[in-house]
Amino acid sequence: MKLLLLFVFWGLWFLGFSTRTAFSPILPLIEDHFGLSHGEAGSLFTSLSFGYSLSLLATGRFGARWGYKKTLVSGCIGTSLVLIGFQWVESYPVFHLLFFLLGLNGGTYLPSVIAIITATYEARFWGRVIGFHETAAGLSIFSIPLLVPMALEFISWRHVLLLLGILMVPLLILFWKVAIEPNREFGQAGIRYRDLLRRKSIWIMAFLWVLSAANSLGIYSILPLYLIKEQGIGFDLANLLFGVSRAGGIFFPLAMGLLADRYGYRNMLILTLLCNGLITVALSLAPTLPLLFVALVLQAIFSVAFFPVAFIAVSRLTSLSERSMALGIIISAGVIFGAGGAPFILGMVADRLNFKTGLCVLGILTALSSFAVHSLKEASSGEK
Repeated sequence: MKLLLLFVFWGLWFLGFSTRTAFSPILPLIEDHFGLSHGEAGSLFTSLSFGYSLSLLATGRFGARWGYKKTLVSGCIGTSLVLIGFQWVESYPVFHLLFFLLGLNGGTYLPSVIAIITATYEARFWGRVIGFHETAAGLSIFSIPLLVPMALEFISWRHVLLLLGILMVPLLILFWKVAIEPNREFGQAGIRYRDLLRRKSIWIMAFLWVLSAANSLGIYSILPLYLIKEQGIGFDLANLLFGVSRAGGIFFPLAMGLLADRYGYRNMLILTLLCNGLITVALSLAPTLPLLFVALVLQAIFSVAFFPVAFIAVSRLTSLSERSMALGIIISAGVIFGAGGAPFILGMVADRLNFKTGLCVLGILTALSSFAVHSLKEASSGEK
């Protein structure tokens, strides 16, 4: 039953993550449809991120009281309804509203599922279980840029979103039947956000998450624009290169989870941040198409490597009673300033200079952030 549950988690995360990754390959179409600038197109992800962050904080604080199963299911149902709503929207402001609502519903998943996973499986298996769960995000990042252009040959981009919403329903029914609800002793009684915000480890993990989210979903969101608008690559070829390059990130999260179990989360955090930053710099400086493709492949691998290790780190640095609240703080910071803020900032930089400049600066900052990991051991002392 635990193995079946893990695959249900995986399927829900794949579809939930795909509701965000699907917008990246169709962003040039949305930009042309509404006549938007790069900055205006990127700001759509900012609206999504604000909704997502509010939901993360609310779920982290009240998820145990509401029930993690009910919270997760209600969020997924809301996501499906929002995807249906995209079928008729022709107004750019309303498009922003739907992106906000999409984030508001999507943010219920991670705090709920991590609480359920860490209550269901023994701590010695967290690395492999969370690592396997995170391969769903890697597969989504790889497959969606390939599947969406294929689907666009037969259906509109709006119907692609509708299909994702429909596919989520049967998995939700199965999840409700097999998932457990963590015991009440795992709730957040007596835990307050201001108590967690006094901890140095929470601030460090939030900072690292911001940069890693910017390198992952932040860059992912604007890569088609970068390849098509700035590099001059055709729409179909750009999405093909974009999608194929994501293949390396499918199973790497599982490997990182296993390595974190063996060598410790701190060593793996340093490795992922350093490699991720240097590869992002290489992506901005690649002079030819073959080198650009190599940089895309490596960027896909290391951009997702941070997150399974970070989930393990947060789980080790917190007790189960405060885990979802800590994740709410940390992930919401990453979503607002990383996944949401980065596309907007990179788009604004591109409007005034170019995408390469923004990518290079982001890569340098990420590589330097690896030095902050050395403070986690001291910060975690006595905090469990």
